[in-house]
Amino acid sequence: MARYLLGSTILLSTALFSVNVHAASVVIPSLQTPTLKISGQTSFNNWFFENKHKTLNNSADKNPCNRQKFGRGQLFTVDDSKLKFTVSGKLDTGMEYGLVIVLDGNRNKDKIVRENYLFFEGSWGKILAGDTYGVQNFMSFGGFSEWGGTGFIDGPLDRVVNFTTGVLHSVDLVGDTSRNTKLTYVSPRWNGIQAGISYTPQTEHIGEAPINSQTSVASPKQPFGADNVASGINFIHKFSDDFEMALSATSIFDKARPEYHGARKRHRTASFAFGGDFTLGDIGFGAEYGNNLRSREFAGQDTRFKSNAGQFLDFGLSYTWGATKLSAGYYYGWRNTLHKESKKRKKAKTNAFQTAVDHKLAPGLGVYFEYSHIQMNNPKAKFEAKQVNNVLEQCKQFDGLTKSNRANVFIIGSRLVF
Repeated sequence: MARYLLGSTILLSTALFSVNVHAASVVIPSLQTPTLKISGQTSFNNWFFENKHKTLNNSADKNPCNRQKFGRGQLFTVDDSKLKFTVSGKLDTGMEYGLVIVLDGNRNKDKIVRENYLFFEGSWGKILAGDTYGVQNFMSFGGFSEWGGTGFIDGPLDRVVNFTTGVLHSVDLVGDTSRNTKLTYVSPRWNGIQAGISYTPQTEHIGEAPINSQTSVASPKQPFGADNVASGINFIHKFSDDFEMALSATSIFDKARPEYHGARKRHRTASFAFGGDFTLGDIGFGAEYGNNLRSREFAGQDTRFKSNAGQFLDFGLSYTWGATKLSAGYYYGWRNTLHKESKKRKKAKTNAFQTAVDHKLAPGLGVYFEYSHIQMNNPKAKFEAKQVNNVLEQCKQFDGLTKSNRANVFIIGSRLVF
């Protein structure tokens, strides 16, 4: 019995020693504890505005024939208010990972969550998966890179400006997926060059929202896209301490779907843009050209009078001295309109310019003064509106959607970023 116990003890000791030696030879990763970072921003704006023409109020809960008139007046708004939570960790291999959730501080928003995505980053590049912007948004440069104040055309001017139907008034390409659910890959930067691609199976599909391709004709709808692919490439090079150059090219392709079953077919989405931003000491200059070709326009049009989705140019110039930045911006957009018969092709145009002064009061806190002037004209606005949404034909006097508008906007605002 004693020999049995002694033998068992020896075997057990040998086994334990072997396990300890094996365990010592295996390196267990000492993972870094994920950390939480909170950041955000908000702005308070005091608007003074004047519109020459009224617009049509076509919300679903009101009579589409009732007209809404911004006219002239003053308005207080809280804009671009958001709170960002970033949970991030790092593996021993060097790969970073994490979760980003951005909450929208606008009280009028139906969806509180603005962005919600996972990220993985290493020497091989970066992957984003979830509800966030695509490469067409964060890899591009242009005049908008220098705009101050609220961001001019890229800002919340729709708060007080009656935009004419069928005119371009955005630096976003047709097919832009905004924060729709997508998968994005961005390569590491090599000799100043970086490339990226974003894939969105269904535009207008966010998070857990169901896919809805059968929409009502009772209110204005927009065509949507399937298998949306956005690509971007940019180049950044610093020639000296005073001069830096950034160039970009972006594009968007997808299969266009009509706004509801039975609606007229649409052309496939194909749009692209080229831009750049240049900095020389305290002076900055940016420019961009975008072309939407015939993206999501009606198919089967008379070849003599085909409409298109338009083109645009944007420019920006800035000068910074100390805590103050003076900037100016210009935007021009034009497109061929939709119409049946005409001896001369009609064009819809937008001309807009802006000046702004931004002053930093303290780290993260600043004030700005901004003036914008916008001129829009679309001689076929009424015809196009009725083709897109047949409920407007019910109006006896279809004069709510104007052919043109001229607006002046002055803003005094403040912004807090932390």
